[in-house]
Amino acid sequence: MAEAVQVAGVAEVKTGTGTAGALEVFGKTRAGADVRSQGYWIDVPGDDHGGDQGPPIDVQYLGETARIRLEMTKWDETVAAKVRSRLASGAEGTPGTAGTLMFGDDKTIRVLLNTTSGPMNFPRCFLRNEWEINKGTKYSTLILEFEAHKDATGVLYNSTTT
Repeated sequence: MAEAVQVAGVAEVKTGTGTAGALEVFGKTRAGADVRSQGYWIDVPGDDHGGDQGPPIDVQYLGETARIRLEMTKWDETVAAKVRSRLASGAEGTPGTAGTLMFGDDKTIRVLLNTTSGPMNFPRCFLRNEWEINKGTKYSTLILEFEAHKDATGVLYNSTTT
């Protein structure tokens, strides 16, 4: 395949915040969604290379997560309230129960970056860090960063749009 400029198209963001996890249109971003993947590794020390102080004799791969950063300038406030609650089926402004297991208690949501070319579907996400919004006479921008983990079938992301 020849090299070419890549344009995915408008990113309509959908979330699995509807009834029984159904997809709902969340909105659109300021200038696209930013996706970052992070791998996890363990260095294996060995006396062949000086032990703990030397370079590793091998490196173990442990998996990966992804972060999806959105700066939303157009969104559905009802869906945003569900997302800001942090827990699937939660209520915004009412923190959930301490000790809730995000995976074991099924409290994650799906995030779909639905683009014309190369959509990215993350089946297991949650807001780990802060969300941010400005309020005033200037248009509002809602900034969110989802953390994605592989689901029970081992999928971190795919191109499923349905």
